[in-house]
Amino acid sequence: MAQTYPMESDELIANIPGLYFKDTNNNLDKFEGTWVYEDTNSKLKVVLKKVDDYEYAGFFSDVILGNYIYEENGVEVINTLTNPAVSQGSDDIYHIEMYGFKNSSKLVGDFEDPIRSKWTNYTLYLTQEEITRPMNTQQTLLWNVRIYSFYNPQGDPDARQERRVPSLLTLIKVE
Repeated sequence: MAQTYPMESDELIANIPGLYFKDTNNNLDKFEGTWVYEDTNSKLKVVLKKVDDYEYAGFFSDVILGNYIYEENGVEVINTLTNPAVSQGSDDIYHIEMYGFKNSSKLVGDFEDPIRSKWTNYTLYLTQEEITRPMNTQQTLLWNVRIYSFYNPQGDPDARQERRVPSLLTLIKVE
């Protein structure tokens, strides 16, 4: 029998078999959609969706999952949006998995670079904000990717501890 628990709680919970962390306040909804950052040299497009009852690390939770395309000077650097499993040799379907709240507008989760994640693990923080201007309200998403570990036990000469996407920028919701 599954036990449902609000995912926004600060209370520490023991590992209970079948535990389900539910987005009881629908805070994940504001992260769904297509988000874009673009300047004269680079473009990052991120597509995020809410998935209910997703199995993660032995428990179940409502989560935000997604993929992305990053381009520099018109050249595609990473593309996990179109056929992500085949495009760069990864067997993962989603390369963004957001499963924890810092607060109702800030999520924490995993970011994957299909090539670098073999050696480097990344944490992604997403902070959603609304910016009100005289004529409209614009939804933004602060994107913050951090390296949290690097592992290369075989001394692979191709191993790199670096990000191939920007570490900190603001995306605008377009869809």
